[in-house]
This record gives sequence, C-alpha cells and structure tokens, in this order.
Amino acid sequence: MEKDFEVKKEGSVLTVALGEELATANAPALMEELIPFKDQGVEKVVFYAKNLTHLSSSGVRVIIYCKQKLSVNPEIVFVNCNEEILDVLDIVGIRSFITFEKR
Repeated sequence: MEKDFEVKKEGSVLTVALGEELATANAPALMEELIPFKDQGVEKVVFYAKNLTHLSSSGVRVIIYCKQKLSVNPEIVFVNCNEEILDVLDIVGIRSFITFEKR
C-alpha cells in the first residue's frame, strides 16, 4: 500500500492528514514518521479524518503513541471523523481523551 497520510508540524501543532484507512498496511509507516517528533515540543496532534473509513488496532496504537509518548500529555484532536470511527474509538476506550471537531 502506498503512503496514505501526510504529516506536518507548524509550531507546537502536529497535523496528520489521513487517507481512507489507518491499519496494518500503513500504520507502521506513520509511526516511523512520528518518532522524530518525540520530545520536539508537540502540544497538539490534529488528525484530519474526513476520508478515514477503517481504523484497525495498529491505527489505534498510533493514536495512543501520540498521546503517551510523543510529548507530555498533548491534546489529540480528530477533525471531521465519521460515526463508524467514533464508535471504534469508543469501543477501545480512548475516545475520552480525544477532542472531536467539525470544520
């Protein structure tokens, strides 16, 4: 699978534009791109999820990594997330530390 995401950092905000899935095929590559941002002053991670239709446990691990390891308790935001993805985040128990926005 080709890279299905784009990562950018502006100031203390890291943005991750997601494609259709965050799963076993691309989550490890995304994790590799995020590792260099560890301890680089990231206060907020924004996932643009308008096109996201599939989130696997590998993708969930990426989100947890951002929250627990990227920096000290960064804010995690999902923008334009569909209901199915919200349900997955709820089922795995991490929805409580994620802010959801419509833009």
